Parts: sequence; C-alpha cells; structure tokens
Amino acid sequence: MRKTIISWNVNGLRQRHRMNQFIQIFRHNPEVICIQETKSEEENIPASLKKIYGYHSYFAPVRKGDFAEVALYCRQKPSFVTYGFDGSPYDDEGRVITADFDDFLLLSVYFPLGIGPSDSVHHKLSFYDAFLEYLKKINQSNRKIVVCGDFSIAHTDKDIFNPKKKPSKQVGVTPTEREKIGQLVALGFSDAFRLFNDQPGNYSWWPNGFTLPDRKNGWRLDYFFINNQAKSSVKNSDILRDIEGSDHCPVSLEIEIPECDFGR
Repeated sequence: MRKTIISWNVNGLRQRHRMNQFIQIFRHNPEVICIQETKSEEENIPASLKKIYGYHSYFAPVRKGDFAEVALYCRQKPSFVTYGFDGSPYDDEGRVITADFDDFLLLSVYFPLGIGPSDSVHHKLSFYDAFLEYLKKINQSNRKIVVCGDFSIAHTDKDIFNPKKKPSKQVGVTPTEREKIGQLVALGFSDAFRLFNDQPGNYSWWPNGFTLPDRKNGWRLDYFFINNQAKSSVKNSDILRDIEGSDHCPVSLEIEIPECDFGR
C-alpha cells in the first residue's frame, strides 16, 4: 500500500494551529507527519494538537527555553520512538525523533541554523557529525531508513536562487556545510526529490515567504533522504508549495509499504 509522509518546518506549531493553517496538510491524507520547529515545550501544546483524531502524537523533550522541538504524528503506532542520537551531547536539544515502523526506520531532524548570536557554525557542524555517526551505526542494520527534516543547507547550486550571487562564505551554502550532506550521500543515502525532479528552481524556504506572492527567490532546505534498501519502495517525492503559513513549505514522500508491516 502506498503511504504519504509529510515533513514541515512550521515555524511555530501553536501559531499554525491558531491561524487554522496546520489543517492544510491533512488534505494530503498523510500516514505520517514530521514537524520541525514547534517553538513550544510539550507542556504548552494545546490538548487539541496532542490528540488529533486518527493520529498518535509524539513530542521530543527539549531544554527549558529552547524552541527547536520536533514532533511526530502517525496513524499507526510505531514499535518504538526514541529521541536524540543515543547519547550524544545534543540529545537534550529536542531536534531528533526516530520511529520504528517495522518495515522501515524514520528519522525527523531539525538541524541547527548555524547563524549567531544564538547559534554558531561550529555547533551546526558538530551536530551534523553526531547525526552522521548515528546514521552510520543504524544503517548497519540493513533496514530501510528514511530521513527527513529541515537540513538548513542548500546542497547544490540547483537548490538556491541565483547561486552566482551567493558568496561561498554565506551560512547554508559554504563548502564545509555542503560536504556534510556529501558525507550523507557517501553513506548510501539519496535525495528522494532528485530521483524524480532534477531541475533547478524548486525551493522549500523563502525569506519572509509566508504567503504565495512572497515565494519567489528561495532555497531548498527541506529534504527526504533514503538509503539504498528503501530506494525501490519510494514512488514519488514532492514540494508542497501551495501550503502557506510558515516561511518553509512542506515536502512529501510516497512510499510503498506492506499493509501488515506498517506499525502495530
């Protein structure tokens, strides 16, 4: 059975809910929804967002005062859900959820932006190192793995508007940052969107691009990456540009999963 997974940096889950914008993604009938940047601790999430009819919900614990939390909604209950990178220094930042759906593992990650004064490129690169080490370990299980989220990096020049005018020292397009995604590819992971669309001009983030008229000159920062074992199961991947509210739009993945193996 073909299932849809959606990943979206909502730039504030409660605000998307108050403005009646979060409901937009449900018209795509997603099996799983991965949310980044909720900007809220779980205790402050409204009950109506914790118990959406037909979905189980999970919220990564986060340090008091941080706003990087990720959340997961899924129709079928995973075999297990974990948070962080299994003992890394970044596990209390609330940036990672791993869910086991029996047939495949799903990781939702909100990568650091790397821009001061509240963040740094060093933090971003160190977080990527912890991510890559964790992924290398779980990839040895020979299971299907799907990784999604806001990667905070435009991987290639195709993923950014007018790349010739972007200095190589600009955070988000530096060679050092792009090499981290290169290392992900070297582990055997493929950019799912590029399996179906290799053209430039496809973006998922726009400066102040909260509405469709503002979405002109953008970057592609939101991805699904799949390992070789999952590649044959992926049927499509797209950018849902028509969904407004956040400065990011959602991205989607369609994957063929045996009915009996999806969750419990």
